[in-house]
Amino acid sequence: MTIDEAIRDLLNVSTDIQGVAVLGPEGDIAAAGPGVVAADLGVTAARLWEAAVARAAAFGESLLDHVVVQDANGAVAMLAARGRRIAAVTGPRPAVGLLLFDLRTCLGDAFAEEEGQ
Repeated sequence: MTIDEAIRDLLNVSTDIQGVAVLGPEGDIAAAGPGVVAADLGVTAARLWEAAVARAAAFGESLLDHVVVQDANGAVAMLAARGRRIAAVTGPRPAVGLLLFDLRTCLGDAFAEEEGQ
């Protein structure tokens, strides 16, 4: 499965997601969709991740595997796995646990062939 196919599957399954970006090991956008939300998501997500990592380190916490910031309008969720990150923007009141599961599945599906799975 390609990254674009994995994103398409994610968007079909998780109707809360308004935009998603898959980031490579260096934080560059490997793929994104749909539209304007996703186009701006890569840079914003990288800054959010760096701030969360710095905050966790300041409190002596272990490495992060996900970050979720939520307000009345929706959420931004990021997840790290396999040396990559995925970020999504949602509408109001997403099911956060399910959202994180869907993001992890998308990331796994997108790189399964590359990793020989």
